[in-house]
Amino acid sequence: MKSFAKPVEPLFAAEAGLAASVRREEDPYQALDDLMAAVEALCPVWPLRTGFADGGRLLL
Repeated sequence: MKSFAKPVEPLFAAEAGLAASVRREEDPYQALDDLMAAVEALCPVWPLRTGFADGGRLLL
């Protein structure tokens, strides 16, 4: 015995959205290498950073 009846109407958004397939790269490291090449092209030199304000004492 069930405590509630099965709903007759379909779910509100069951058929919503676009059908799209996920594009899979054959080699994930190749995709990462391509991404890093684009980042390096946009910023070929690391920006200069200042030191820590309290002299380098790091506590957790």
